[in-house]
Order: sequence, then structure tokens, then C-alpha cells
Amino acid sequence: MAMKKIKKTYKNTTRLTLILILLSLTLVLSGCSGVGKGSEAPDFTLADLDGNNITLLDLRDKNVYLNFWASWCDPCKDEMPDIEKIHQEYLDKDLIVLTINTGEDKETVTKFMEEGGYSFPVLLDLNLDVAREYNTSNIPVSFFLDKEGKVIEKKEGLMSGTEMRKAIELLSK
Repeated sequence: MAMKKIKKTYKNTTRLTLILILLSLTLVLSGCSGVGKGSEAPDFTLADLDGNNITLLDLRDKNVYLNFWASWCDPCKDEMPDIEKIHQEYLDKDLIVLTINTGEDKETVTKFMEEGGYSFPVLLDLNLDVAREYNTSNIPVSFFLDKEGKVIEKKEGLMSGTEMRKAIELLSK
């Protein structure tokens, strides 16, 4: 009787271990490990609102504040005024503020930017290809990239202006 119980426990433990290994492997292979602190930011090319293609790799030698957002996202809308302030404050400094709208058309985004009085650059990720590559399942999400294209800081969710400035300070260390 005791031997049957041991065999059953062993069988269940082995099955559970196998399931956990397969689940972990699936997450890694599907890219769910994501882009995080210390990793190199994947390169991409997206069009801005004027139709110009912007390639991340071309921005090497500059620090980059990269923010993913959408106009229907309330936390995204809440942080826009602070992103605009950062953009204005760092215009002549060694930081490029670059935002990526996730999945909305040019007209929607242009109207949102005009109504808010925002002037920071916006790239359009219409098919969510870049958002998927960066594993941005929740927005807003911000990445702070150093001059070599390495992610120095990543923040999911709403950021205050103070939090943005603290992350930017890390880029100059």
C-alpha cells in the first residue's frame, strides 16, 4: 500500500515538473521574457506623423526616452503633460523623447496630439509589431535607453515627471 502511494506521488511530481518545464520553455520561446533592464533595445523602423521613417539604430550616441501609449488609455493620457515637459526641457540636451502609439491610425493620433497641444515625436505602430517585440502587453510602458542602445530603466504603468527625471538621471551615469 505504501509503495503504491509513493509511485503515485512520484508520477504526479514528475508530471508537474514536466508541465512547468514546458510552460517555461514556451514563455522563453515566445519572447515573454521581454525587453528589460540591461538588455539591448531591439531595433525598429516606424513612420512618424509626417510619414518620415525613424530607425532606432540611427539614434545611437543619444539617450532615448521611449514611451508606448494609446489615446484611449487613461494612464497614458495622464502622463502626456509630463512627457511634453520633459520633451521641452531636453530639446537642446542629449535626450530624445520618442513615443510610440500602439495600434491607432494617423488621424486619431494627430487629432489627439493637436487637442493636447503636444509636440513630442510620435511613431505609429499600426500592427503592434514593435509593441510585441518589446512585450508591452500593458501600456503605458517606458524604456530609457543609453547611448549604446541598452535599457537602463524600464517602467510599466503611469510615470510622474519626477520618476521620469530620476530615470533620465540614470542615463548620464
